[in-house]
Amino acid sequence: PDQKEQLDVLQFSANSLLCIVNDILDYNKIEAGKISFEQVEMDIKGIIIKILSGLRMQAKEKGIYLQYEGDEALDCQVMGDPTRFAQVVQNLVGNAVKFTTQGGVTVTVGVISKGQSTVTVKVSVIDTGIGIAKQNQQLIFERFTQEDSTTSRKYGGTGLGLAICKKILLLQNSDLLIKSEPGKGATFYFTQVFKKGKALAIANESAPVAEPAKQKPLLGTLILLVEDNNVNIMVARNFLEGWGAGIEVAHNGQEAIDMLDVARHQLVLMDLHMPVMDGYTAIRKIREQGIGIPIIALTASLPSEVDAEMKGLAINGYVLKPFVPEDLLKKVMSHTVSAET
Repeated sequence: PDQKEQLDVLQFSANSLLCIVNDILDYNKIEAGKISFEQVEMDIKGIIIKILSGLRMQAKEKGIYLQYEGDEALDCQVMGDPTRFAQVVQNLVGNAVKFTTQGGVTVTVGVISKGQSTVTVKVSVIDTGIGIAKQNQQLIFERFTQEDSTTSRKYGGTGLGLAICKKILLLQNSDLLIKSEPGKGATFYFTQVFKKGKALAIANESAPVAEPAKQKPLLGTLILLVEDNNVNIMVARNFLEGWGAGIEVAHNGQEAIDMLDVARHQLVLMDLHMPVMDGYTAIRKIREQGIGIPIIALTASLPSEVDAEMKGLAINGYVLKPFVPEDLLKKVMSHTVSAET
């Protein structure tokens, strides 16, 4: 208990640094034209409810409300990129909570129009926070820019979040707009046209959420982790073992080749930059032996920097470091089958 305050400060600082790194990597990826968008069925309401659930404790600690107001006319899933949609909404709601000390934040979803195969949806994030002066409302969408020099010191952040959101929407023929007055809060909103998906009732019945396996989704899975950095090994091991996986560690590509046992290992997590033998060479040698085990590359480089070298590799995906735990879990689970299932 006497260390909890220090640990909370440490966690806040670590999360802030991770946010900065991820924002810069994301912005550079967009600038380099390396961003692509999925077209899969997604439940707009479901995504927003999950985002609000994740931020509810933060809002509760500040004594503000956090609520959702939907439109019953949105009775279907839509075709889009759930990851990028969630990224935009998460950033807008997170900002709203950060800059609101009284009142609260409301996320509204309204159907503007419906066609035979498309639906036009307006998403608004409304807060009762500090507001933004009119002369600064376009400035905040510029990269590395916040309303004034005290904002980052008082509230944190990189000044990249809104710029990223705006670019993500512009690439999907939408735009991020704002209505605000100082002291009267702000409303950030965007309108997007989606192709219709399944009716919500049908989609929900056919795809129930499997909660029981949530705690140990990788139970019974043995992973070969190939990494030379001891801190990275510790972090990855803690998360993977926490999800139930068994971990064996190789410290370079040659060790990985020597240790790999397809009768025991279900997946390889391979760092690309290591001494003795790098990940690129190790992956090629493994594939040359006719071994088809799923391999996920780990890299701190921008995708644009490694795409050319990865083209000739038969890998099953990659995860950027420092990784978001949920992203790593999702990638690993897509290529493994746990003992529980």
